[in-house]
Amino acid sequence: MNSPANSPTTTELKTLAMGLRAFSFVANKHPGGASSAVEAIASLFFSGATTLADAGPDKDRLIYSKGHAAAPWYGALWALGAMPGTSWEQAAGFGQVGHAIPRMPVRGAVPGMEMSTGALGQGLSYGVGLALADRRAGRATRTFVILGDGECTEGQVWEAAMTADRLGLRNLVALVDANGSGSVIKLPREKWAQRWEGFGWRTVCVDGHDTDAITAALREDSSRPTAIILNTIKGYGLAAAVEGSNTLSADVAPEHLPDWDTGELIGAALQIIDRHFPHAPVRRRGQSVPTSEPSGRPGRAELLSRMAGHDVGAAVVAKKALGGELAVELAGWPMLWMAPDAIRNSGLLARMEEVGSWDWNTPDSDVLQCAIAEQDAASLAAGAASAGLWPVLFSMEGFYWRMLDQIRESIAFPEVPVLLVGTSGGLGDPLGPMVQSDGCLAALTAIGKLEILEAADINTAKILAAEALSTGRPAYLRLPHEAVPVRHTLTELAGLPLHEGVLVLADAPDPDLVILTAGALRENAVKAAQVLSGQDERRVRVLEIISPTRFAALSPDRIRELLPAHASTVSIHNAPSSVLGVLPSNARAGLTEVRIGVDTYGIAGWPQDALYEAAGLTTDAIVGRIRKECA
Repeated sequence: MNSPANSPTTTELKTLAMGLRAFSFVANKHPGGASSAVEAIASLFFSGATTLADAGPDKDRLIYSKGHAAAPWYGALWALGAMPGTSWEQAAGFGQVGHAIPRMPVRGAVPGMEMSTGALGQGLSYGVGLALADRRAGRATRTFVILGDGECTEGQVWEAAMTADRLGLRNLVALVDANGSGSVIKLPREKWAQRWEGFGWRTVCVDGHDTDAITAALREDSSRPTAIILNTIKGYGLAAAVEGSNTLSADVAPEHLPDWDTGELIGAALQIIDRHFPHAPVRRRGQSVPTSEPSGRPGRAELLSRMAGHDVGAAVVAKKALGGELAVELAGWPMLWMAPDAIRNSGLLARMEEVGSWDWNTPDSDVLQCAIAEQDAASLAAGAASAGLWPVLFSMEGFYWRMLDQIRESIAFPEVPVLLVGTSGGLGDPLGPMVQSDGCLAALTAIGKLEILEAADINTAKILAAEALSTGRPAYLRLPHEAVPVRHTLTELAGLPLHEGVLVLADAPDPDLVILTAGALRENAVKAAQVLSGQDERRVRVLEIISPTRFAALSPDRIRELLPAHASTVSIHNAPSSVLGVLPSNARAGLTEVRIGVDTYGIAGWPQDALYEAAGLTTDAIVGRIRKECA
């Protein structure tokens, strides 16, 4: 532990806490929950019990999950130089338009912000991922997660608590700010310890405004994850009329703020910080400090060199082959193969049995069989990715409905490199509507900064997985439910312009009809084109959209090359008809734009052929629609 040789005294820690509280009251953003966390922040950063204040790259980690009340944390980060060249007055104005620091924490906004928080309930799962990745890498760092007690009414918190216990993450510490208020709901403090103990955690209850008690709890070692219950007062330090009030979730009136000399209090705190942490004033002045560079990722070609493709014409169920084969082929890189419950459906079962499920006594395994808790798995994957692992999360596409916010907040918005794989995309499953994806792909497509990829066959799935892993950006890869014949070798695919998100499957000179398709509907679209060209003498071009997000980003000129103005356009998909993008309007030429997809809810059942017939997605049905609407 690279903490200062002479840790601050009790008196000094109290002075530090006063400076952070004064900063929080000047900011006046959620001052109730901010003030109740002040002593925890002071103890975490400045007591010497952790390495959070260190200047080097291998220090402990903090996830401030109750991000709406981040003011004291921002104050500590500012004091340690994370916002160089700014005054405390400027730092306290965070959240205003044009300010470098947002109201809610955003990953990477300043050094030390590991996660974008504010969407309550996700921080502990993210912390589990960090702790898990650090353990696998052999790092001695600890991960701390500050939770509000109101946040602990979120189910995902307990999903994560169960996961942390199952994985034996002794390097994970949760600090629960038990100020008795969940927004405007009263939350008795008495049962928190019992609840955490019930999930297998070592639990310590302390006075949350006593820095000595908090520091002592932080110094204790454990063979289990630890929960420190901080008994605090919401709005501690505000006027007596509002201190402890259950309605301090916004700013407070000026008359309820203490009449303090804020500059003097912050100045006194800085003197102590600078004495014990000499790098702090250097960083505040903006001078260089040691940083760690993220490890580079292999390029697509290097990843493909490890992969074995399937022969053209082979029909393989990609959802059961991709994970299992890639886990073997990419062994040796810092992979983390994950699946909430459906480990068999992802093809990862054999690998898991070979290397051992990642539990407390097999910490080096690269396979993690998650519990049936998709939200926890998504945020955990994000945390593991931010600590250097390359998570690939498999789940049935229909179950991605349950983690849309986790993907948006923890993965896509902060651009954390997680590859999400949706299996059983499209129509049909013996389990019926429960696992049917319906409009899930459309919802995922609407999440900004998430690249959408779709593979019909196993070779396309492999090269798209290599694309996603090499870019280091968040992506969703959709796999079909059924086996689909291979059309290209991996070598052929590598030579195609995948960056456009579209492949030309069939072409005719000067086409008068262009069919766009994706996924398992590819084969029906190609067959329909063959019928229309052979029987109706149509000049048909068939385009496979392997990435609707890349396709949508093409220039208008390139779109017109692919979709000539004189050609009718038809999109065919077993997802909502909007997913393949907005087609250029050919109305002025008197031509028709036809969208064939699944725009209703609950399309599910078995056998699959009968379901496709009922949905109007057979080859004959597609030909009939085109003949009727694109005469």
